[in-house]
Amino acid sequence: MSSLSQRSFEAERRSAVPALAVAIAYLLIYLALDWVSFIHPMRGLNITPWNPQSAVAVALLFWRPRAWWLVWIGLVGSDLVVRGTPQAWAPALLAGTMLTSGYAATAWASRRWLAGAARAASRRDFVAFLLVVALGAILNALLYTLAFAAFGMPSPDRLMAAVLRGWIGDAVGYLVTLPLLFTLGVQVRRTRSVEMMRTGEWWLVCIVAVACAYAVFGRTTEEQFKFFYLLFVPVVWSAARFGVTGAVWISTVVQLLLVVAFQSSPYRPLTVFELQVLMAALAATGLLLGTTVDEREEAEQALRASLHLAAAGDMAAALAHELNQPLTALSTYARASQLLAERLGRESRSVADPLLDVTSKLVGEASRASDVVKHLRNFFRERATELKPTDIAPLLDEVSRAQAVHAVSLKVRLQCSCDPGVPPVWLDRVQIAVVLRNLVANAVEAAPRTTTGDACVTVRAYVEQGHVTISVLDSGPGLAAAEVLGVFESPLSSKPGGMGIGLGISRAIVAAHGGRLWAEPGPGGRFYFSLPIGVQAHE
Repeated sequence: MSSLSQRSFEAERRSAVPALAVAIAYLLIYLALDWVSFIHPMRGLNITPWNPQSAVAVALLFWRPRAWWLVWIGLVGSDLVVRGTPQAWAPALLAGTMLTSGYAATAWASRRWLAGAARAASRRDFVAFLLVVALGAILNALLYTLAFAAFGMPSPDRLMAAVLRGWIGDAVGYLVTLPLLFTLGVQVRRTRSVEMMRTGEWWLVCIVAVACAYAVFGRTTEEQFKFFYLLFVPVVWSAARFGVTGAVWISTVVQLLLVVAFQSSPYRPLTVFELQVLMAALAATGLLLGTTVDEREEAEQALRASLHLAAAGDMAAALAHELNQPLTALSTYARASQLLAERLGRESRSVADPLLDVTSKLVGEASRASDVVKHLRNFFRERATELKPTDIAPLLDEVSRAQAVHAVSLKVRLQCSCDPGVPPVWLDRVQIAVVLRNLVANAVEAAPRTTTGDACVTVRAYVEQGHVTISVLDSGPGLAAAEVLGVFESPLSSKPGGMGIGLGISRAIVAAHGGRLWAEPGPGGRFYFSLPIGVQAHE
């Protein structure tokens, strides 16, 4: 679920990080989390009620699938550094190998079903996430327990308890830590997190969470289960106010408060596992509420945009009707000028040749404007698109030539490229050219406002997940996270020149092709649109 998409942009960022630095950072984080969470281990198996390090391993394999060897080293290293030297190395090494396989399977399922959820989650993604968490955790518990069972550990009467506790430990680790790692690994989520933490309301939520934790864990163990639901108050508040981002961070805060309580008071191991089951329910509730809030916000934005587009459609239809006759007359006069210039050419070639060149350009631009008006009129009246298989590279070249003079005048370096192997796409060439011209024109206008370095605009087409994606990136100030959705609300462009088509109308045109147009927060302007490959018509 991601010109450079979010996943491609993140991939480039990751490739710039040296492999050795990644390995060292991973091992340090893994061992630190294993040490912090090594609470009330099950005797003989060292199964703990909270395993955030499992989520770190899955996240590493999510972004770097070939790093399985590093995960295995972390598992074996934790036995030496945190858990103590195993009594028998054979079951420990087998368990590490089995767990590595379980983490790899969970990471594969996450890439398969949750690739876009890290960026913009929906309730469908939430259900998929719960399935990945539940199945991945039970798979890890089974593989780990069976590895020891092959050597006669644990005893048969403790086998089911070991599987259950291992499942709870990994499930809570996934539910709390994996969304946090996705949040830290994606630019959009990081930006939203920073903006949330700059508000006083977020810190008030944290204070309420601490107060609720004190009210719960300051009581006897039996009463803690009765009052545990007080902790739902800050979680529901944060999720309702800040969406998924708020739910992820407040669940992390509550989990840390639970760890502090576990470390500072004597608890029976079974009690810790039971409290962690409640923590899993709390985290799942926060994520569900957060995704619902985010979906509702996006639906409200889409409704406002549709109202703008409805008004823009009426206005565009009226403008098309009014402009059609002047454009026809303009083309007729230009053609007449060409005929006169040809006649003049017999007498004065030095005057006729430049005049013929100018009038030819005038005829071409009038024809192009007439085509744009006709296609946009058909689009707004009937949502009609004349789809034909079109090569993307010539379209990018055409837009690049059209914007070259404007870019040079603003001292902006404009670069357009099309990756090898990009197939033809079924599209309405005129309509998509209008969208692309609008995005590039906006980027050229924004790029000179950069404070450091040269002003540049980069346009790139590439294939990703069955779509051809075109990115338009500029070196300008970019958009804040709060501005990303609002930038599509205006139906008309405020930029001088161009066809006056706003981002809202551009998004509607791309949607009519079965594609998607979106923006991402800065630094730097980042606009993307994708079109499906092999689609001849959009129903």
